[in-house]
Amino acid sequence: MKKIALVLLSVVAAFGIISCASTATMDAAAQKQAQINQSFDKVYNAHASALVLEGAKTYEVKSGDTLTKITKEFYAGKDENGYYFPLIMLASHNVVSDPELITPGMKLTIPDFDANINDKAVAKKLSPYFKDLAGVYQQKDTPAAEDIRPHLIEISDLLGKETVSLEAEPAATEAAPAASN
Repeated sequence: MKKIALVLLSVVAAFGIISCASTATMDAAAQKQAQINQSFDKVYNAHASALVLEGAKTYEVKSGDTLTKITKEFYAGKDENGYYFPLIMLASHNVVSDPELITPGMKLTIPDFDANINDKAVAKKLSPYFKDLAGVYQQKDTPAAEDIRPHLIEISDLLGKETVSLEAEPAATEAAPAASN
């Protein structure tokens, strides 16, 4: 009986050691991806209320799709290079966290471009979202991340500048007549 208990205890101990070893090596890559997903989720949750979903469409990811390809398909003429994919990610954050990890069969929500980017008030709210997302891309070690990050910052600046300059013009126009009096 003692031998059986000892063998059983040895098997359990060996299993425990193997499990711990595989969890430790469960890879640094998997642990890093989990941290990146948490960062994406934090940004999505902070900015989800800024997104307008009225007029949104649904798209099922097919084999060979990338988020950039899908963005180009839906926002043709609006953004030829596909860097407005964060709109889709924000609307679809309950489906997938990392834009580079979409898989066939996922159903993504495609927000209306005009309602979000061409509406100056909404664009102003979304400007910090693009900048925050660029910060998450700084954590990623992929060639795509290096390419995407500066474009997200550029879009953030563009959305912010368009709104700021539009707001500044009326104030300058009002100040000019006062100065001439």
